[in-house]
Amino acid sequence: MQKITRRHVIATVSSSAVLLCPALLNAQTDIDTEWAEIPDDRPIGETNLINIDAGPAQVDVSELQPGEVAVIARPTTDEAYSGTGMIQYVAVHRRTADQIAFGEANDREDPLQNPEYFVVNLVCTHRGKAIGITGNPDAPFACTDRGDRHASVFDASGFGVSGASEDEYLSVPDYTLTSADGSVVVQLA
Repeated sequence: MQKITRRHVIATVSSSAVLLCPALLNAQTDIDTEWAEIPDDRPIGETNLINIDAGPAQVDVSELQPGEVAVIARPTTDEAYSGTGMIQYVAVHRRTADQIAFGEANDREDPLQNPEYFVVNLVCTHRGKAIGITGNPDAPFACTDRGDRHASVFDASGFGVSGASEDEYLSVPDYTLTSADGSVVVQLA
């Protein structure tokens, strides 16, 4: 079993009041400028990724602190990931109390296995490009393709609040989250 350590933390998404106005989100998240030269086939922070083999896997995420995000990368043959170089990137975001409350009001209809841990695929619903972690608590996820017809931004529940994926949720991987004896383990199918 792989274990996420402090070096795997890609970003800390601190709590704040969550804003849902796309104009405010775009004003607070200057990713169009900051991400102008990044590749659109992988999330930022690839040196911090936890790389696992294809197929079922278990990853211990116990070390994540509230607000922190880590990303698991594994090869796949699923064509849905052709835009990310046939790599499935899965974010594990341990939510803060404010983010849990926001999620309770805004998560998709199917409840999360544990509202403290938000597990989501980092592939854009628009064209399958990689989703990056912005570090902005109001808009922690954004498509790395910042072109005029792309530029999707997602809130803390994975809901598209602006760009080409507006009003769509990021996909959720097939996973199980277990917690026992102080360990929290994500098992990917």
